[in-house]
Amino acid sequence: MNKHGLSEIVVSLILVALTVVAVVIVGAVVNNLIGENIKKSESCFGNFGKITIDEKYTCFDDSNKKVQFAISIGDVDVDSVLVSIATRIETGSFTITNEDQTIAGLKYLDGSSPVKLPAKNGGKTYLYDFDARPNAIQIAPIIDGTQCEVSDVVTDIDDCSLLA
Repeated sequence: MNKHGLSEIVVSLILVALTVVAVVIVGAVVNNLIGENIKKSESCFGNFGKITIDEKYTCFDDSNKKVQFAISIGDVDVDSVLVSIATRIETGSFTITNEDQTIAGLKYLDGSSPVKLPAKNGGKTYLYDFDARPNAIQIAPIIDGTQCEVSDVVTDIDDCSLLA
C-alpha cells in the first residue's frame, strides 16, 4: 500500500492562507462595527448648546396645573426632541417631532394643537398638563435616528404668575 502525505510546504501554505482569510473576515466585522458607532456619535457631535430650553419662558402655572416651557433650536437639523418633566414622585415624557402631531396634554402657548418642533434657528413655547410643580425639565435631541445625550436641563422652575 502506498501512503502519500502532504509535504511540509503545502501544509504551511494552507495554514498561511487560512490565517489570512481569518484576519480578513475579523477585520471586516470589526470595521463595520466601528464604522456604525462612529456614524452614530458623529450625529450628536458638535451640537452642544444648539438645542436648549429657554429658562425665561419656563414656569409652572399652579392654578391651571400646566408647565410652560420653550424649546429653541439653533443651526442644526433635528429629527425630534425627547422631553422629560419630572417631580420627585412622577415623570412625564414625550417626543416632539418635525411633523404636526397630537400629544395628550401638550399644546402651544396660545392653546392650539397639533404641535411640532420649532424650525431650524427658531423657537416655540408649549404648555403641558402636569399635576405638580416639576423639579426638572430636560430635553434630549434625536439626530439622524440617534438619541443624543441630554442637551439642556432646567431645575429652577418659577411660578408663571411671576413672569407676567
